[in-house]
Amino acid sequence: MSLLRKILGRAGEDLAAKHLAGRGYTILERNYTAPYGEIDLVALDRGTVVFVEVKTRTGNTYGAPELAVDRRKQERMVKAALGYLKHKKLYQMPCRFDVVAISGAGGDTVELIQNAFEMERNRY
Repeated sequence: MSLLRKILGRAGEDLAAKHLAGRGYTILERNYTAPYGEIDLVALDRGTVVFVEVKTRTGNTYGAPELAVDRRKQERMVKAALGYLKHKKLYQMPCRFDVVAISGAGGDTVELIQNAFEMERNRY
């Protein structure tokens, strides 16, 4: 990954964390890494553990940011989330997967997509 992409991603995560905190979320972890992948933000929202993927785009050449959270990415997030819940012993906590889509050169648009996808319980 190029340095510019890392800087853009980090700035997007910072913006997303501020946006979520402004909506009442409590940020628990940033860049949680598990054997199956990474989760950008782990937060708590009214008693629900929320696993957040942040996608940042400066332009629309590659489409809307949220479209980058494809089936493969979702599966890696679910596996990492299950690892997080096990590691933190949060088995009984409700959880969900949100996406924060940031677009524009200066992060002009920040869109929170709650329940962006669901975990297929019989697959894991």
